[in-house]
Amino acid sequence: MKDRHEHILGEVVRAYLGTGLPVGSRRLADQRELGLSPASIRNVMAELEKLGMLASPHTSAGRVPTDTGLRYFVDSLMAVDANMNQTLEQKVSGHLSGVSERNALLKRATDDLASLTHFAGMVWVHEQGFNRINRIELVPVSSEKVLAVIVTDGGEVQNRLIARPRDSSEAQLHEISQRLNELLSGCDLEEVRVRLQHEMESDRLQIRHLLEDLKRWADAPTEGQGDMFVSGQRQLLEMPEFAVVETIRSLMTAIEEKEQLLHLVKQVESEESGVKVFIGSEHALVNMEQISVVLSRYEGPSNIVGTLGVIGPRRMHYERVMPIVDCTAKWVSRMLTGA
Repeated sequence: MKDRHEHILGEVVRAYLGTGLPVGSRRLADQRELGLSPASIRNVMAELEKLGMLASPHTSAGRVPTDTGLRYFVDSLMAVDANMNQTLEQKVSGHLSGVSERNALLKRATDDLASLTHFAGMVWVHEQGFNRINRIELVPVSSEKVLAVIVTDGGEVQNRLIARPRDSSEAQLHEISQRLNELLSGCDLEEVRVRLQHEMESDRLQIRHLLEDLKRWADAPTEGQGDMFVSGQRQLLEMPEFAVVETIRSLMTAIEEKEQLLHLVKQVESEESGVKVFIGSEHALVNMEQISVVLSRYEGPSNIVGTLGVIGPRRMHYERVMPIVDCTAKWVSRMLTGA
């Protein structure tokens, strides 16, 4: 895209984010730093419309940015004020420092996100049920069953009743435990499944039923625990985008039922780092095309992953909101890990 086109697109987006109204060529021409006539600006805006960056809501009205235009602005044109980052650091650290209990910290972060952005703040914490196997112990409970005690590298313990090899003594169970630890210690779930399958095919210890039960556990281990904190929903009711009953009803349903939001959370959890923005139709939340979601992953202890961010109108000041989400995620990570 040409520099002139980028400049005018940026000006249209900033003006639209400020007022929510279509932006006309004369308004931009009045900003003398552009140095262009209204006719020249109209020509560029028409070309941007052909590129799918702008749209005309009404005949003879100005233009508004499309989701594509907003995406281009966020990815390529947006500039964050370095002085703003310093101020944010002071505010966020001042609010979060000294809160040691995990849920209290996450609730405080949720409230801060809502307070600083004037949107709905959201924090999701997920204690992973399984990462890698540390060790397995087989504890006899009857002539037919043993209790498999599976300890993960995060310290979580999962128990599963499985078949006891026929006529096996405690000494033989100890030998089987040693073999299983040699086979599976340090493996993630996929590796566990593969190795158990190979062991079942050879069945050197003649414990096929026990291995089959362990394989069934590996196919469906116990899920970890998850919590979602949300704050500031009422603030959204004052915004014109949420005056549509179906929009606010759909948002409140999504917050209550969580499933749609967790789909976005999982996308962010798979990212290494950084802030992810879902603009309008990009997030596929039903009946919420005028809503944007800004999220970032934060780091916790080895068995905890989490995501935090804000839900607000598509017409949000991304230049201001994204640093707030980023800074909060970094401070939550520091507080949880003690870094």
